[in-house]
Amino acid sequence: MAITENHGEKKESKRTSRKILRILLQVVVMLALIAALFWYVFSTSSAEVSFIDILTNIKIEYLILALLCYVGINILFTVRLRRVLGKEGIKTSFGKTLLAQFAGMLTSDVTPARSGYILTPVYLRGQNVPAPVSLSGILGIQSVEFLIKVLGGTLALVFLVNFASMTQELLILAVLGVSLMLAGGILLAAMSWSQRVITLVQRITNHRFLKRFTGGLMGKLEEYAANAKKTRKAFPEILLLTLACWILKGFEWYFLGLALGITLSSNPLIGWLGFFLIHPLVTALGFVPTPAGIGAQEWGVVIVLGLFGINSVAALSFALMARGLLIIVDLIGVPQIVKTSSNLLSRKDPDEAAQKLV
Repeated sequence: MAITENHGEKKESKRTSRKILRILLQVVVMLALIAALFWYVFSTSSAEVSFIDILTNIKIEYLILALLCYVGINILFTVRLRRVLGKEGIKTSFGKTLLAQFAGMLTSDVTPARSGYILTPVYLRGQNVPAPVSLSGILGIQSVEFLIKVLGGTLALVFLVNFASMTQELLILAVLGVSLMLAGGILLAAMSWSQRVITLVQRITNHRFLKRFTGGLMGKLEEYAANAKKTRKAFPEILLLTLACWILKGFEWYFLGLALGITLSSNPLIGWLGFFLIHPLVTALGFVPTPAGIGAQEWGVVIVLGLFGINSVAALSFALMARGLLIIVDLIGVPQIVKTSSNLLSRKDPDEAAQKLV
C-alpha cells in the first residue's frame, strides 16, 4: 500500500514539474518574441515617429468608440451563450451571464493560447448551470466561430494580395495559406454534418504509418465534431451573432486606427474593410501557446500593417492598444472571478469543490 502511494506521489510530482517547465518555456518564448519585436521596430522605423508622439495625439472620441464596440461584442457573446443554453432548456440571467462572460475573457487574457475561456462554465455555476452543458455549448460555439475565422482568414489573404504591397515570397505563402485554410474549413464543416466523413478521416488517420502522428489530432477533431453536432439546432443564431461580432470587431479596429491616426486607405470603406478582414487572420496568432499569444499576435499586427506602408512604431502602438483595450474592459469580470473563487475556497469539502470545478 505504501509503495503504491509513493508511486502515485512520484507521478504527481513529475506531472507538476512538467507543467511548471511548460509554463516557464512559454514565458521564455513570449519574452523572446517581445524582445525581438521591439528590436525590429526600433531598428526599422524612422526617427521622426515615436511612441510619445503617437500617444499624445490620440483622438479620444475614436478610442471611446472602439471601447464601446468591444463592450458590444461581449454583449453579443452573452446573448449567443444564453441562446445556446436556452435551447437546452436552461434559463439564465443576462446580467450574471454577462459578468461570467467578462470573467471568462479576462481569464483567457492571461492563459496560454487563450485556453482560460474554458473556465466560463465555472463562473456560471452561481446560476445552477450544469458544467457539462455549458462547456458543451461553449465548445460548440467555438467550433462555429473557428469556421468563420477560417473564412475570414481566407478572405484576408485574398485582400492582402490585391491591396497590400506583397513580395513574391509572401504571395506564395498567401496562396498556400488560403489553400490550407480552405481545405481545413471544408473538412471541419463536413465533419460537423456527416458521420461518414468522420469515419473516413478515422480510417485514414488510424493507418499504421500515420497513427503515431495523428492520434492526438484525431481526438481533437472528434471532440470538435461532437460539440458542433450538439449545437446544430442553435447554428443559425450562433452564425448570425458571430458574424455581427466580427462586423463590430472590424469597427473596433477601424476606430482604434483612427484614434492613432492609422488608415489603410484614403477610401474609408476600404479602410474599414481592411481592418474587418485582417482581424481574424492576425488574432489567430493569439492561440500560439504563450500567455494569450502575447508577442506572436503583436508580430502579426506589425507585419500586416507594414504591408500597407504603416510605420512599425505606429503598428506596434496599434497592437499594444488593441490588447490593452481588451484587458481594461475585461476587468469588469474581476468581481465575478473573486466571488467564484471565494465560494470554492469557502466549501467545507475541498474534494467536492475540486470536482465541481472540473
